[in-house]
Amino acid sequence: MAEKESNKETFAVDKATQFPAWYDRILVEADVMDKRYPVKGMPIFTTYGYHMHCQIMEILEREWAKQKIDKVQFPILIPKEFFEKEADHVAGFTPEVFWVTKGGEKELEAPAALRPTSETAMYSMFSIWVRSFRDLPLKIHQTCTVYRYETKDTMPLIRAREIHWNEAHTCHATEAEALENLEAAWKSYLYLINDCLGVFGVRIRRPEWDKFAGATHTDVLDCVLPSGKVLQSVGAHYLGQGFAKAFNIKFLNDKNEFEHGYMTCYGVSTRLLATCLSTHGDNKGLVLPSKISKYQVVIVPIIMKKGAEEVKAAARALADKLREAGVGVVLDDAEKKPGEKYYYWEMKGVPLRIEVGPRDVENNVFMLVRRANGAKQTYPQADVVKSVQTALEEQDTLLRDNAKKFHDDHVTTCMTMDEAVQTIQTKGGFVRIPYYSNGVDGKEGDKIVHAKTGGEVRGFVVGETMEPGHVCAATGKPATCWAYVARSY
Repeated sequence: MAEKESNKETFAVDKATQFPAWYDRILVEADVMDKRYPVKGMPIFTTYGYHMHCQIMEILEREWAKQKIDKVQFPILIPKEFFEKEADHVAGFTPEVFWVTKGGEKELEAPAALRPTSETAMYSMFSIWVRSFRDLPLKIHQTCTVYRYETKDTMPLIRAREIHWNEAHTCHATEAEALENLEAAWKSYLYLINDCLGVFGVRIRRPEWDKFAGATHTDVLDCVLPSGKVLQSVGAHYLGQGFAKAFNIKFLNDKNEFEHGYMTCYGVSTRLLATCLSTHGDNKGLVLPSKISKYQVVIVPIIMKKGAEEVKAAARALADKLREAGVGVVLDDAEKKPGEKYYYWEMKGVPLRIEVGPRDVENNVFMLVRRANGAKQTYPQADVVKSVQTALEEQDTLLRDNAKKFHDDHVTTCMTMDEAVQTIQTKGGFVRIPYYSNGVDGKEGDKIVHAKTGGEVRGFVVGETMEPGHVCAATGKPATCWAYVARSY
């Protein structure tokens, strides 16, 4: 690369030390979102970013289809009378609800909520659809938007007032079937998150004082971001029979007796995309897993005075072969210097770059450059499809391995509060501390944790046991469990 081109970096922010600035800039400069829309918390999903979100949703929808969870689409407005049927749920969500009170200049007969989540809307219909054990299980999902009046500082993809997500809701004849359904959902989520996106987190059960409003229990996947804070990327809730009783969802069982259904709900939003982009990106910009990238390969022809047409033809031929094989390709033949193109597409996170110049044409080869580590290698043009497919698999594996190491390095066991404070301040991530209770009475200890660390008890790993003799790091009481503490978004 010529020396005068070396200063034309499209993006250069130290992600490790300036993550908030990195995140804020990369979403705009890589054309993931446009924040200029004049409604707080409602940025525009531009083409490049929306493609990634849609790919995530499509992978998930295919998983739900395998599990015979049917796709539906409910109205965005929820009658107030529906919304008020479940007391705990109402108390949890009312502060965040947008209310529609007028149609044109006319007051509505009854206010309607802009959907903050769909339990009350769907379960009002479940009570009509479910009559017999033959109607069960009832399993539906929708990919939609929900609206919450977020009063904190908004943050694109992470904390917004318009949230793009997929939510699933199910009703079952027995508790065992409902819990089995949740475990099947978790397998699909972890396939999407670990295998497809290369992201890792801790699956934890939320404390009794911080579970989903109206749920029996809530399990989540919390992922550590480069800031050291954690972000909830999955929420899955066992609702028991509480909503079924509130909405009169009951069925005639095989003993000819009426029984209330056992219910679950679970969902993922754009927070999962935020986690993916934040985890894999580097100081040059995004680094995208191949399964969500709009383009898997960018082809940059190296145009010189001699052999220009032959180079262009070779580049087009390589692009055609890849497209025929189902690979997303962009051919960048703009009249710019190669260095400018390299920096731009590196910032956009395209997994692979192909360079082809006059000498490559003469030798029937091309140069393949990997975004994740910058490795370069020459391949025969005849092998372009196989070479690219192999390189994509290898790069995705590298991203997974790096993300797993980062995750493992940011879960630290601390036996005292002093150790926990120091770890959270210097390293971030999760600190795993001995704790006295995972029940409602544990909330008092959480206040101590927050005052000392600035974080909170995020939850507990189901099945982890506490060895006898340990004391709670927060209160000094006998410890009964391990609590996962972190600062969060």
